[in-house]
Amino acid sequence: MMLITTSHRPTRRTRSFGHDLEKVFPNSLYLTRGKKTIQDLLMEAYDRNYERLLIINVWKGNPLKMTFIKVDPNDWGYLGYLYLHGIKLQREMGHRDIRPLREEMPFVVTTAKRVGLDHVAFAQAFAELTGGTFVPRNELSLQGISNKYNTDVLGVIERHPRGMAVNFYRFDVDKENPVGPLISVKIWIMEDGRRWDYKEALGLKKEDESLEDSLSLE
Repeated sequence: MMLITTSHRPTRRTRSFGHDLEKVFPNSLYLTRGKKTIQDLLMEAYDRNYERLLIINVWKGNPLKMTFIKVDPNDWGYLGYLYLHGIKLQREMGHRDIRPLREEMPFVVTTAKRVGLDHVAFAQAFAELTGGTFVPRNELSLQGISNKYNTDVLGVIERHPRGMAVNFYRFDVDKENPVGPLISVKIWIMEDGRRWDYKEALGLKKEDESLEDSLSLE
């Protein structure tokens, strides 16, 4: 599915986050960055038959940004970015020693019940970023979606006090509760122009200020 790494000189918490993601994206691998350039990482991802490269950037010791890149020697390119409020690691959610999924299975993205259109739009975008499959929640249970698509892992877009969040379920580990990591997202931007900003959504800043902020984040 994807090769996961970090910016240069990651903190311990950022490395732990990368390892947690390795355990919820099927058939994926966390790789220590070292001195590798982005071109080196793309070649490694291609050699390992991954479709995506995910780079986690750090700010003040915590993961700040997730950059998703399409792996294709003839058509590689940036797909989009998530800017984070914060994360909650698997161990902080009571789950330790979860093993990575070293087999091919669908990564399905859906939403919690009773969410807004913004959450649905983000679920669709997150599926595109990760190479997963978006499934509308409707009246289905999470276990029902898991059974229908023959997968043990779901990414679920949820409400969050400061925007929205991504949580992860591993039904081979816990059939009722999320295992994490929990990712709180404040801004998401797709290369095709789609974007969402929690301050804009809550009416906390003007449109011109929002544009200036998004440009500075790039």
